[in-house]
Amino acid sequence: MHEETVMHGLKAKGLKKGSVSKSAAVTIGLAATAPAYSLTGALGYGAFESGYQLPIVFILSVIPMFFVALSYKHLTTSAPDSGTVFTWGAKAIGPRFGWFGGWALLLASILAGVTATQIIVNATTIIFNLEQAPVWLNLGIATLYIFSTTYLTALGAEESSRTTMILTVAQYGGLIALAAILFMRILQGDAVSTAETFSLEWFNPFAISSFSAFLNGFLIALFIFWGFDASLAMSEETEGDSEQAGQSGIIAMVITVITYVVFSTAALAYAGIDVQNQSSLTFKDNIDSIITALATDIIGSKGALMAALIITISAFSATISTIMPAARVALAMATYQAIPRKFSSINEVTQTPKFATWTIGLMTLIIYITLSLISESIVKDSIHSVSIAVCTYYTVAALSCVVYFHRTAFNHWHTALSQVILPAIAAVTLIAVSIMQAWNMMDPDYGSSGSIAGVGAVFLIGVVTLLFGVPLMVLWNMREPRFFRGETLPVERAHMVPNSDSTRKP
Repeated sequence: MHEETVMHGLKAKGLKKGSVSKSAAVTIGLAATAPAYSLTGALGYGAFESGYQLPIVFILSVIPMFFVALSYKHLTTSAPDSGTVFTWGAKAIGPRFGWFGGWALLLASILAGVTATQIIVNATTIIFNLEQAPVWLNLGIATLYIFSTTYLTALGAEESSRTTMILTVAQYGGLIALAAILFMRILQGDAVSTAETFSLEWFNPFAISSFSAFLNGFLIALFIFWGFDASLAMSEETEGDSEQAGQSGIIAMVITVITYVVFSTAALAYAGIDVQNQSSLTFKDNIDSIITALATDIIGSKGALMAALIITISAFSATISTIMPAARVALAMATYQAIPRKFSSINEVTQTPKFATWTIGLMTLIIYITLSLISESIVKDSIHSVSIAVCTYYTVAALSCVVYFHRTAFNHWHTALSQVILPAIAAVTLIAVSIMQAWNMMDPDYGSSGSIAGVGAVFLIGVVTLLFGVPLMVLWNMREPRFFRGETLPVERAHMVPNSDSTRKP
């Protein structure tokens, strides 16, 4: 007997195999995590919640995400399909489960595009020293930004991945330079007077002051690791075999956690967490824009310009690397008749899903303009609201791995661990985190937008829009039921077959 773990019945979609190099696949995952603007928005709040134990909180929070990355690796090896979580959920668990996972991924990508657009608008006003930019100018910048990123993405996987590589190298170059200057200032004794001296105790999990300090820091840290999976949606276009394509997400995850830990350690040792000190990470004027605050403090007036450029590059590359997988998920959903077939069209010249790409770009622009006209704070709160959608589709991925491999994994202890046990732990953790996060988001004081009918606006943006996928799924089921009957993407599990049996069961 031997294991049969390859998924069958998957369809080619016309994408160009080999158009994305292995190194480009990794950089797409790195770019999607957007370390520069993730750190600038999360580092201050993480330090406020977890104090000097933030580095170990970053390390602990990546553990469930690493388990999810293992799920992605195994599923990509078995089914290198651009639909990723949609395809895997439909094959392993059922069509409705897969459809909702695909919807969550699309929603997360669009909300991420909205937040990146706001970051670009803010950074542009800093670069051109526009303190009170009129609304029309902000909307003009947003329109130009979304059209340019969508256009670059639609050019083709080879061109867009190359652009992402260049931007990612530039972004990491800026972060490395800033971290090097921070360490140099620390070694010279020029750290902020109220900052504590670096200690290995910062990496001691038992030194965390309370469970609340751990949990709140964990919630913040967990979501800044989001995006490593972007490269795996390109598996049909990545050179090499499916196993090599599946490794790109894990490599991106490892590089990302090293980046966050090193930079947070440098920032804590230099600036400290004294809320009264104007140079600290937790000072009220710094907490929302740590990269800018640090760069300004150590470089001077030009530091804000440098930080704005780094953050702009980060947001630009992140948007490209989130549009690419979102368009390919839409392509896969349409190929298997889970959404209108128009989304399955492939441009003959670029061999990319241009219609799906431009649709996602236009939806991002429409949502951004709508929210920004209502209230700029709502746009800011979409940063918080994206967490529920991310948890949802990562949970679908982890559970798909558990369900698909459970029949064969326990033949070996290492496959049982990496294909079932660890993904199951990740799924339980993410479900618990989702419930706690949703509960917090219902509080009218959570976020910047207040409440509607006593319910926090962040909850409405994040949870209600996610649940809006249910009536959409029902309506499409009524119009095109073949996918939901399992006819276009039938349920399948890994199984054992006799060694003498050369045929593969469907």
